[in-house]
Amino acid sequence: MSIPSARLILLLGYVAILAASGCSMNNNDDADLKESLLADPSEMSNREAKDVSFEDIHAECNKTFIIQMDYLKELNDTGSYPDETDKTPMCFMRCVLQKAGIVTEDDKVNKDQAVHLAWAKNGDAIDDCLQEMTGSSCERSYFLARCIATRQLVEGRSKDNKK
Repeated sequence: MSIPSARLILLLGYVAILAASGCSMNNNDDADLKESLLADPSEMSNREAKDVSFEDIHAECNKTFIIQMDYLKELNDTGSYPDETDKTPMCFMRCVLQKAGIVTEDDKVNKDQAVHLAWAKNGDAIDDCLQEMTGSSCERSYFLARCIATRQLVEGRSKDNKK
């Protein structure tokens, strides 16, 4: 597998993790929830505003939260991990999102960084998926990623059907 295709699989895999939650597209009414889960861009560190290498992040996070490539492939293909009760892959996702500057230590989402890294298509995608962030810190990151992944899979399928 070439480096660019491996990077794409990893990036799409991270996005797909969130897919199985079934994101609501009508989450614009809960402004308090949105405000409580979004990071203040003016408070973000310089590291979080830079480009990142998902390959390096994957390797670093996989030292602590070991995950097989098959798990990421499943996420990429279906939008969710094969076993959504296993916390290790969820914590792997949290590690990845934190190291990429998308999620802060206190589990707030840096919408600008997510869009800058093309992890999310736009800020509206993040806003719509915030309601999925429930449970433990690891679960919250996984559910966010799964929602973003689901959106991208659905959008990709609808584009394929229009051809």
